Amino acid sequence: MSKNLLILGGLEEFVPLTVLAASRGIRPVVVDGYPGAPAKRKALSLGGAAYDVDVRDAEAVAEIAHREKAGAITTAYSDLLLECMVRIADLAQLPCHLTPAQLPWYRDKLTTNRTCEELGIPTPGSALLTKDFKNEDLAGLAFPMVIKPVDMYGSRGLSIVRTPGEIRERFDECCSTSPQKKILAEEYADGFEFNVQCWVRHGKVHVLGLADREKTAHNATDIPLSTRNVYPSRLIRYVYAPALDALTRYIGRTGQKEGPLSMQFYWSKDKGFMVGEIAARFLGYEHELIEYACGFSIEELLLAAAFEDGALDGLLASGDPFGSSCAAVVYFHGRDGFIADAAPMRDAFADPAVVYSRLFYREGERIGSPQTKPYVARCYVRGADRAEVDAATGRILARAEVLDKAGRNLLYPNIPGDYGCL
Repeated sequence: MSKNLLILGGLEEFVPLTVLAASRGIRPVVVDGYPGAPAKRKALSLGGAAYDVDVRDAEAVAEIAHREKAGAITTAYSDLLLECMVRIADLAQLPCHLTPAQLPWYRDKLTTNRTCEELGIPTPGSALLTKDFKNEDLAGLAFPMVIKPVDMYGSRGLSIVRTPGEIRERFDECCSTSPQKKILAEEYADGFEFNVQCWVRHGKVHVLGLADREKTAHNATDIPLSTRNVYPSRLIRYVYAPALDALTRYIGRTGQKEGPLSMQFYWSKDKGFMVGEIAARFLGYEHELIEYACGFSIEELLLAAAFEDGALDGLLASGDPFGSSCAAVVYFHGRDGFIADAAPMRDAFADPAVVYSRLFYREGERIGSPQTKPYVARCYVRGADRAEVDAATGRILARAEVLDKAGRNLLYPNIPGDYGCL
């Protein structure tokens, strides 16, 4: 097998994979539509190759795979990248953990919901709507509801609605970036929210990490913002078994035998477990936390799947999803305005518990409405246990500010989860 690895995606999160591949004598070939992307620069510095090609152009990328004699293809962290990889692998005849026929189970939210219903896996009630929908199409469903494009992920186009009229008012905005121009209206799930990341090996689900997904509301119509994810979950003893059972049943239906698998889900004492979304990839901006808290390296797993299959079993036995320590990512979002002073945020990130931080905007830049970048800022916090991570989070939140010229803090509230009811 040629030791050339085709990596889809050139942003910052792919740099460690690019470096690890080169360190193992595997030549990285990074493809990304953004000129000068960090992983592409790194690949070139390490003797690899880089192409400024849109990953959605499957035929062009498949041609690159042939030209570079790629022996394997990999990606992570994005549903779009996953879909592109599956289609490119099929064209280029490269190994892949999914086939194009399996994609709807992981890319179409309605297919996910209906499959869960067939399998008896709890999920919020939902209806597929076109612009001319009738009120009776929502029969049996309860408001408030969340509307979302049926073919999009990444929290784009989501909003909370309380009447059929509000759905009609927001229909065009909801699916403005969706090719299908259909929306999914889904009952709003309350209770605690979680992320779980796994690896499927020989048809068996191995849990790598399970996190609390904490959110903070800033107005009545928008979905609460994701503000902190913590591995391992404080409630892992309640949700580990039902999450593993749901994913085991789901891949039994989809036929996935290998590769990454993740799920966002809900749980409460009175309503129990409920699936939100299922994807055949890892979750961006938090996969590092699994290594910090649970000992599993996502880059090692991806590289082993590409070229060192025999190493996978050892890697899957090397960590502990219940965590030997604790790690969190703290996300900061902001309202529109020009940033005059970000020094308080930089000072907050100087906390000794912070192992990585990034401020996405510079002084003089406008945040925009909606926010033009993924976050205003984010940081990773690590501690010996949950108490240390919670204390560090509190210190950071007490100091973090991004100020405009009038001295107004442009950051939205960031409120850690409340577990006092358990």
